[in-house]
Amino acid sequence: MFPTLEGDETQLIQSVDDPIPWTYKFDWTTKQLMQGTDGRYLRTTTYEEYLEETAKKILNTRRFRYEIYSEQYGVDFLFEVGRMRSVISLPIIKTQVQEALEAHSEVERAEVVDIRFEDNRVIFSLDIEGTRGTTRTEVNTWQR
Repeated sequence: MFPTLEGDETQLIQSVDDPIPWTYKFDWTTKQLMQGTDGRYLRTTTYEEYLEETAKKILNTRRFRYEIYSEQYGVDFLFEVGRMRSVISLPIIKTQVQEALEAHSEVERAEVVDIRFEDNRVIFSLDIEGTRGTTRTEVNTWQR
């Protein structure tokens, strides 16, 4: 009456050969997706590159700005653009950055190692631990 199942539950567990997630590469100077010589949009090729590009996209997106993203995608501190440095609370920004990154399904832990001002940018040094690997990166955000 019931079919007989062959094999065991190990077939249901994700294998190491699962394809890594990818995202499109973004040129942050021109604010356009990057294209190859054949005109196709470029994708990330390694897991570390995927984590870096995802972090850049999250930290350069203001929360609630685009309806296609969930309410957890992006950061709130981008509302502070144009304010004086003395008004900005770096510990609050650090917390917001870590929470925004950890809300992503692939990120298990994110730590802001350093925040610094350079010219009209804020640069974050990040340690990101994903479900399949870790990376250390710098993200330029917030052109003031």
